[in-house]
Parts: sequence; C-alpha cells; structure tokens
Amino acid sequence: MYILEDILDTLFARMQDAPAPLITAVDGRCAAGKTTLTARLGEALGAPVFHMDDFYLPFARRTPQRLALPGGHMDSERLEAEILRPAAEGKEIIYRPYDAHADSRGAETVIAPQKIYIVEGTYCLLPALDGYYGYKIFLTLDEQTQRARLLEREGEEKLPMFLSRWIPAEEKYFSACSVRQRADAAFDTSQFSSAL
Repeated sequence: MYILEDILDTLFARMQDAPAPLITAVDGRCAAGKTTLTARLGEALGAPVFHMDDFYLPFARRTPQRLALPGGHMDSERLEAEILRPAAEGKEIIYRPYDAHADSRGAETVIAPQKIYIVEGTYCLLPALDGYYGYKIFLTLDEQTQRARLLEREGEEKLPMFLSRWIPAEEKYFSACSVRQRADAAFDTSQFSSAL
C-alpha cells in the first residue's frame, strides 16, 4: 500500500534526523482509516499508539462554554500533560485511558521512553498541541465512501448520529483550526474498498 510505504519512509528518515523523540499525529475524517493506519505504523515501527478516544473530557467538565469550542469535548490538557510533554522530554509515560461510557478512567498504563510515538484520532491536531508533533498526517475521503464505511462499521441504527452530530462537529473543527492546511501530508483513502 503506497500510503503506508510513503509514511514509513518519511518517518524512518525523520527518526534518523530527530535529536528528540518523534511524535507523529494522524488526524482526519471519521472512517478514513486512522486507526487501521496507525496500528500498522505502530507495528512496523515498534511505536506506542495513543488514541484520542481515550481522552474525551469527563462529563463534569463539559460546560456549554467548553463544548462550544472546536474539539472542546476532548481533554487536550490531559493529553498534553500525560502523553505529549513526557514523550517530548524523553520521560516515562504514565496514564489511565478514559472510558466515556462509564465516565471513569481505566487501569494505569506505563510506557518507557521511546524514539517514536503515534497519536491518532480526530482532534489530535488541536492548535494548542501543534508544537509537540514532528510529523502531522491528515486522512480524508469522499462523502459517499465515508457514509458507506460508517454504515458497514456502525450499522443503520448508529449512522444517523454520525451524520447529524459527529461529522458536523468534525467539519467545524477542521475548518476552524485549518487542520488539513497545517498537516505535513494529506492522503485520500476513498480509493480503498475499506478503511485502508
């Protein structure tokens, strides 16, 4: 797959030149293949992968003012404090993934310092986090392919929620934060029969 190969070539080159750990971000539209791509990158590089789904904002902090911000429902402060800052400083990472369904955090995970880390998921490229990333990727796809993949992945029952709530919120974030324009590379995955 040319996308995977292109990204791996770039990351290997950047790892050789980087004086500090390389933190890579993979942002983009839902069903574009972010999770699949990062799983393959993580396996090929021996890199830990962190998922934005583990960094939703706890319900107690979801004020109307906060939720009005693009990506305001994400706990970007905790992502920075527990993952990005320690990774950038070459320190051990200690964090507990957040479970939005239970509104609680899971068991503690400890990761020793690495040469490369990957953060995946929509909202990982919020401007406040930009300075931590040495390579930023944006994945996109056309509307028809996105809908077909979501229907296959989520089923007819959950599809309306994506169409009416999650996709509009993502598009607001992409536009307000110029996410695609700030990425180092963008790839359209529409050509693939499934998400990568």
